[in-house]
Amino acid sequence: MAKKEKKPRSPEYVGFKEIFGSTALSTTSGLSAIFMSTMFMNYMTDYAGLGSWGATLATTLLLAARFIDAIDDPIQGVIMDGAKVTKHGKYKPFFLLSVIMTVVGSIALYSLPDAIVKTPWLVTVWVIFFYFVYDIGTSFYNQNLLFRTMTSDVEQRTKLLLGPRLWVMILGIMGSASTAIVVSIQAATGSFKTAYMILALAGMGIAGVVSILGWFMVTERHVVEQEEDEKVTISDFFEIIKTNKAMTVDFFKNIFHGFIWTLLFAAPTYYVKYAYCFDATTGTVDYAKLGTFSLIVSMMMLLPLLVGTAVATPILKAFKGDIIKMHKFDLTMQGIGGAVLFGGQLLGILQKVPAIFFAAMFIMATFIGIDFIPGSNIGMEIMDYTVYKTGKDRSALTSVFGTFLSKAQSALSSAIVGGLLMAIGYEVDSVTGNYVGELSRIPTMLTGMTVIIGLLPALCAVASVLILRKYPIDQEERAKMRAYIDEHQSKKVEE
Repeated sequence: MAKKEKKPRSPEYVGFKEIFGSTALSTTSGLSAIFMSTMFMNYMTDYAGLGSWGATLATTLLLAARFIDAIDDPIQGVIMDGAKVTKHGKYKPFFLLSVIMTVVGSIALYSLPDAIVKTPWLVTVWVIFFYFVYDIGTSFYNQNLLFRTMTSDVEQRTKLLLGPRLWVMILGIMGSASTAIVVSIQAATGSFKTAYMILALAGMGIAGVVSILGWFMVTERHVVEQEEDEKVTISDFFEIIKTNKAMTVDFFKNIFHGFIWTLLFAAPTYYVKYAYCFDATTGTVDYAKLGTFSLIVSMMMLLPLLVGTAVATPILKAFKGDIIKMHKFDLTMQGIGGAVLFGGQLLGILQKVPAIFFAAMFIMATFIGIDFIPGSNIGMEIMDYTVYKTGKDRSALTSVFGTFLSKAQSALSSAIVGGLLMAIGYEVDSVTGNYVGELSRIPTMLTGMTVIIGLLPALCAVASVLILRKYPIDQEERAKMRAYIDEHQSKKVEE
């Protein structure tokens, strides 16, 4: 009997090496995001030894940086789209630069020298400089740019998306033990400030090595060299704004949608610390209990994200591939979770029954995880739409809005928390970790925290669903766009 010949693999197929490499490459970006979204404000306000200046500096910096990003991000997009193709590809070299800058900036931010801590202007210079090293580094990391050049097949792109997403969630689960780790290091060193420095140095150092190893394992396939007389300029950015209605609608939707994730992660540490682990008569904190509760909160957020991402693909099939309908449903469920958090606080039961707090966060995190697949597909579809409408591949510039919004929302969420802390005169002893501010203001702070992690995300979910009604790409338009992209790419290959 003749042996059946194997069907040749599609040239768009991505194998284990590329999937593993793209996943490993995401380590630095993923871990630094966890450090900055869940630890930075807490470190600056409680443990850096800066006193009340910590909240003021961190809040002001996070807000000011976003104004600079409004100018800086489009410039970085122009640089990336206009780069010449090297032996490593067009976008890939920027990912190596991103890893190095992100690692250096992140470690330095958690390593304030004792010699400058008591001098506000020196602290300010140090924090601003290394924050922008970190910030520029993260701007050069946009995995969708790389994945689009690795394969043009939607199914293969999904395979590349899932690995980094699940890995970042796993990192988040491991990072959920950060409070317990910091407490353990503090017990050995006698200083929370030193404990944070050791954790950042070890965590980000290892992440950098893993990411660089992954960088060597990925390869760009579909790279279009710019014509000599075709220059990428800021005017291309404004052309995209004018012609890509899908991007415009998605931008306004993301103004609200992006806050759901960042607000959810901005304040749980403070709520758990002062709702469940705090003695309101003495200002002391039960750190053993805090370590346990912080671990539970992180697991209740991150495990659902992990599971939600894993089951998103079959759920999308249940929606018959309609990414917009699935996106709306996911947003609605996230809003319900936020409403439960805020309502529970108003009714006076959230602080008494921790299970309600955990359950509401579980609902929100599960549907945030599920929403990753339709959300990412919408993002790449908008990049394709730019090619369809302009005839030019300006993927980096198309993604500028998304990059800017993501960083702005993360910073603004932390700034909102910082503003609340400043308003109540929040102050913690950086050695013992005990609260030394006005104890009578703690109930106000707890209610404010549920506004941040509950009410605001619920309102953002409602606004996002309403804006999505204007999204212009339907199934018919999607088919036309894919046909154009396939024809455009085939011509490039033949050339």
